[in-house]
Amino acid sequence: MAVSRERRRCLCGLHGILLTCALAACQTAARNPAPAPESEQVISDHLKDLYMAASAAPPHSAEQQRLILKMADRAANGKELMLVMRAAIGVFPQEGRPAESSTAAQVRAKVTAKMMQAATLDQLSDFASQYTVDSANARAYVERMFQLGTESRDARAWSRIRLVASHLRVNDLEQRAQTRVDELAGR
Repeated sequence: MAVSRERRRCLCGLHGILLTCALAACQTAARNPAPAPESEQVISDHLKDLYMAASAAPPHSAEQQRLILKMADRAANGKELMLVMRAAIGVFPQEGRPAESSTAAQVRAKVTAKMMQAATLDQLSDFASQYTVDSANARAYVERMFQLGTESRDARAWSRIRLVASHLRVNDLEQRAQTRVDELAGR
C-alpha cells in the first residue's frame, strides 16, 4: 500500500508541474499574441469618423488634439496606429521643443505601447523609421521585433531589425541581429 501512495504523490506532483508549465505557456502567449497580418487589418468606421472629425477641427486646436488622443485610445491594430500617427503630424507643437504638449506625449506613448502589441514586424520597422520611439521603450521595442522575427529565415527582415536597433541605439541587440543576418546569409 505504501508504494501506491508514493506513486500517487509522485503522479500528483508531476501533474501539478505539468499544469503549472502549461498555464505559464498560455499566459506568455496571451501577453504577446502574434499580430494579425497586415492584409487582415482594417481601419474601423469609428476610427475613420474620428479621423474626419480631426481633419475638420480647427488646426492646432485643443479639439483637434483631443480627437487625435481619442483615435490613439481606439486604435487596435498596426494599420490604425499608423493612421493615428499620420493624423497627428502638424497637430502638436514640434517635438523636442519645451512647449511640447502633454497630449502629444500621451499620444506617442499610447501608440508606441500598442504598436509593440498589435503591429507586424514590418509595421514596427516602418514606425521606428518615421516616428520617435522614446528611449525608455527602445529596448522593449527591439525585443518585440526579435520576438516577431524568430520564425523568419529572411536575412532582409533581420537586417531591418538591426537597422532599428542601431537607430534606437540598442547596441547589444544590434550586434545580435547582425549575427543573425550573417547566419542567414551564410557568412
